[in-house]
Formats: sequence, structure tokens, C-alpha cells
Amino acid sequence: MSIYEQKQRWKYLLFLSAVVIGAGSLYYTNRLVKSIAVDERKKIELWAEATRILANPDPSDNSILFPLEVLENNTQIPVILTDDKGRIMAHRNLDTTRLQKQVYLEKSLEKMKSENDSIVIDLGNNSYQFLYYRNSNLLRKLAAFPYFQLAVIMLFIGVSYVAFSVSRKAEQNKVWTGLSKETAHQLGTPISSLSGWVEILKQTGADPSATNELEKDSNRLIRIADRFSKIGSKPALKEKDIVEVIENSLSYLKTRMGRSIGFKTELPAGQVMVPVNETLLDWVIENLCKNAMDAMEGSGTLTIRCVPAKESITIDIEDNGKGIPKSKFKTIFKPGYTTKKRGWGLGLSLTKRIIETYHNGRIYVVSSEPGIKTVFRIVLNR
Repeated sequence: MSIYEQKQRWKYLLFLSAVVIGAGSLYYTNRLVKSIAVDERKKIELWAEATRILANPDPSDNSILFPLEVLENNTQIPVILTDDKGRIMAHRNLDTTRLQKQVYLEKSLEKMKSENDSIVIDLGNNSYQFLYYRNSNLLRKLAAFPYFQLAVIMLFIGVSYVAFSVSRKAEQNKVWTGLSKETAHQLGTPISSLSGWVEILKQTGADPSATNELEKDSNRLIRIADRFSKIGSKPALKEKDIVEVIENSLSYLKTRMGRSIGFKTELPAGQVMVPVNETLLDWVIENLCKNAMDAMEGSGTLTIRCVPAKESITIDIEDNGKGIPKSKFKTIFKPGYTTKKRGWGLGLSLTKRIIETYHNGRIYVVSSEPGIKTVFRIVLNR
């Protein structure tokens, strides 16, 4: 399992834990709400029975104080009593500041009808009254509480994730910067020595073709060390002919790749000036081309296409290799993601960093069809 996959697993576990906690809280609170709602329904039914007793008092019954006490004890649940024609006869626990408005009473009655079934009070002699009620403020707040709690949990996880990501990114930047600077420093001494030996070989009459190739590789190492020295601090961008930059990158790759790899270029005829850092952009093109060659497994056609526009320029690198699943179009740019047994998963991540952070451009996979074509696109501002 790659480092990237391990990180993804931890993210999913964190999210799943939050969902389980939230769902458990929601389930428990909903059960509690239903229990309280049943209890309130029983209280209203008792209130309705007290109303019926008071409407038909029995002169011989001395327990008239009990229904009065029941009516008085309801201080939480809003209720409205209507006759069989739907006319409001009495109400309780409504907003006292708005009771003077008939519209408020009517709207309250409609809410009660939509929220709970009415309780029928049989007064005898085919006479009925209807008691409507709403859930108490406490019950409504309790019903909303799990959603509020879930939102707080998700907010906490979101803030924690952002803080963790920012911290991790800052740490990655430090590691990348330190590693890059140290690599450039360590390469400096052997490169200088190699350059010296190339000059000695020239003076001793060694085969010119061999010394020329050694000199090219020595210059290439100097260029690579320069690349590493530029990572970590934003490099200066200079107006360069993008056609020349692409051709220089390909000229080195063509002589060191197998003959079974075909190179095809579709470049503008004239100069196309773009503000770039040539050293880093050359690195990007080389990295994408090498990935394309790996995808073609040593045999295929690599196409480099450059299309200038008024405010931007597009560079497409196309191969007919094994392709990339659509679900991985964004994942392949994440640090640590790789399909190679010995890969570090940093190449495309570094490529994305160079294009988007240092050049304010964009890089993405346009499309991919296994065995037909995979297209990486770079967009640079002019």
C-alpha cells in the first residue's frame, strides 16, 4: 500500500467516525423526541378530558378541582380549542404580544393542524369540540439539537482537517526545500570533478564523439542541480520562446530513448514568447515525456503539440500507452501516489507545483483511452 493510499484510508476512517457519531446521536435524540412527543400527546388528551368534564359538570361530583388543576398546569404546550365549525373558542401558551391579531391565531391553528392530529372532545348530544396543539418549545429545540450537534461535529472535523492540511503542506514545503537544496549542494562537487575530467580527456586526444556525449551529460547534470536549487523559492520568470524550450527538451530525450519510441511535434512556425523559468519548465516537459514513455512500455508514439492563443498557450503531451482511469485524473498529482514498484510518487506532484505555484498556470489530464491516447495539458498565461 502506497503512502498516499494510507493517508486516504485515514481520511476515510476519520470521516466515517464522524458520520457514525453523528448518526448515533441523531438516532438517540430522535428516539428521545418521539418518547417526549408521546408523553405530550397524553398530557393534551388529559387536558381535553378535563375540558370535557368542565363543559358538562356533574353537580354531585366534588372532584371539579382536578380538571381545573390539569388546565392550569399546562404552561408549555400551545393549544387551541375550536367548536365543530372550526371557530376558535379558547387558546393557551401562545405569543401574548401577537394575540390581538386574528391572522396570528389562524396561522397558529394551521400549524397545529399540520403538526399533530386533533383531539376530539365529545360533549354529548352530537356536540363536539376539537383540541389542536403544537409541540412545546422544549421538544422543538430538542428535535433540532442533533442536527446542530452534527453540524458542530462536521465543522470541527472540517477545521481540524484544514489545519492539519495547512500544517502538513508547510512541513512538506520545508522538507522539499531542504532536500532540494541539499541535493543541489551534493551534486555540485562530483559535477565539477566530472567537468574537469571531460576537459582532461579532450586534451589527451580521446574519441571526440565520446567526450562530446560526456560533456552533454555533464551539462545535463549541471542543469539538474540548477533545477533542485530553484525548488523552495519562487523563481524569476523571463520571456522565452516556448517553441525553442520544447525543442531543446526533446533533443536530449530523443538521443537517449529507444528507437521504438516515435516523436511527433506540432509546433508553431514562429516564435511564441511566454514568461517562464526555462530550467523548471524543461523539467516538467521531460518528466511528462518520461511518464508517457513508461506508459507505452518502450513502444509507441509521443506527440508534443503547442497551440498559442491571445492570452495563453496550451501544450499537449499525448501518448498511446496503457492509459489512466478517469477516477485517477486528479489523484495522480497527489504526493505519494504511484503505480510504479520503485516510484516515490513525487514526479507529477512536483510538475503540478512548478506549473501552478511557480508559473500560475494549470496542468491536468484532458482525456485517456487505453491503447489509443492519453493527453496531459499544460496551460500557461502569456
